[in-house]
Amino acid sequence: MDKKTHDTVVVLDFGAINSQAAAKRIRNMNIYCEVLPYTASAERILALKPKSIVFQRGKQCGEATLGREPAADVAAMGLPILDMGAPNYDDNAMQDFFTQMCGISRDWTTEAFIEEAVESIRAQVGEGRALLAMSGGVDSSVCAVLAHKALGDRLTCVFVDHGLMRKGEPEEVARVFRDQFGIGLRSVDAEARFLAKLAGVTDPERKRKIIGEEFIRVFEEEAKAAGNPEYLIQGTIYPDIIESGWDGGKQVKAHHNVGGLPEKIDFKGLVEPVKYLFKDEIRKVATALGIPSTIAFRQPFPGPGLGVRCIGELTKDKLDILREVDAIFRGEIVAAGLQGSPCSQYFAVLTANRSVGVSNDARTYAYTVALRAVTTVDFMTAKFVKLPMDLLERVSEQITARVPQVNRVVYDITSKPPATIEWE
Repeated sequence: MDKKTHDTVVVLDFGAINSQAAAKRIRNMNIYCEVLPYTASAERILALKPKSIVFQRGKQCGEATLGREPAADVAAMGLPILDMGAPNYDDNAMQDFFTQMCGISRDWTTEAFIEEAVESIRAQVGEGRALLAMSGGVDSSVCAVLAHKALGDRLTCVFVDHGLMRKGEPEEVARVFRDQFGIGLRSVDAEARFLAKLAGVTDPERKRKIIGEEFIRVFEEEAKAAGNPEYLIQGTIYPDIIESGWDGGKQVKAHHNVGGLPEKIDFKGLVEPVKYLFKDEIRKVATALGIPSTIAFRQPFPGPGLGVRCIGELTKDKLDILREVDAIFRGEIVAAGLQGSPCSQYFAVLTANRSVGVSNDARTYAYTVALRAVTTVDFMTAKFVKLPMDLLERVSEQITARVPQVNRVVYDITSKPPATIEWE
């Protein structure tokens, strides 16, 4: 998408707890904006051709964070400045500032994005062909529909079962996209090769990078089988870029499709149709494209899958344990009607801890699993859900009765921040 067609606001982040808060408020006004760290150079800021600058300051921003105050540099640009550290502006006041004082057009809409994204994909790929990484989640689903509109049968979709999916998910992905969408989908069973690469690895960042690189290698192989498409399409989204340390900003964690990409890939180019969208914006696009709500509002699932929910070394046995536990928990959440609201995201984690227990009058030494459920609007901040105690009791009893490798269940009551939603 050619973002230069939209009037732009640049949000300079000074280390705010939620650096995307201002950006989301602005975009909800149908005004396009991007987030840069406060250390961004004047050249980097001006490259976006902004019509206004917003300072997004942290609530507890110390002198170390304000090591370089850009006010003088920004003032020299002659652009209107809105300082979020000043007394709060309500949305009406902000809107008036942007539209009346800055003359910014409110043309950042779902319909405009779809039209421009299709044209952008078509322009980037030209007469070539593309390979799409299909996960079954909303991000890659939106990319698939946009790319199909742009390329037609010059698009090949590939689903890689890396052995890190949830229970029954590989079958579900194939059923939905082949039967409902009629998209030709190549399914690859790559569980053995991924687990071989991950053998002995316990560091979460190394896991992410290994998974990211192996994804690329699988797609390179599938590209040859599909006649060597020149382009790779993937569902990178804006929070992935920001959390991975964008433009020199502070890294929260490397995402497999950002920081995990190897330096050399056997494709002419990388196409990322939704890389400047937040999750709620992607869901709006999915709905507008006619993607079923079961996919459009499916709870997020990380690219590395269960690899970041299984602490320590990854083995098939541990992943199978986690799959069963996770399926029990998710099933009970759905049965209770809590999915979506209040539970925006809910899953199980297999910890690296084992503890002593008792089963059938015999001592056990088995795994501890943690359950996590959070409520959130933008997934940049989140609150843990106060699930009913009878539901938690029921889930615990089912897990310990049906999964003998687990003898202890705990519930994570930490919000984001200070924790992230995922454990790794």
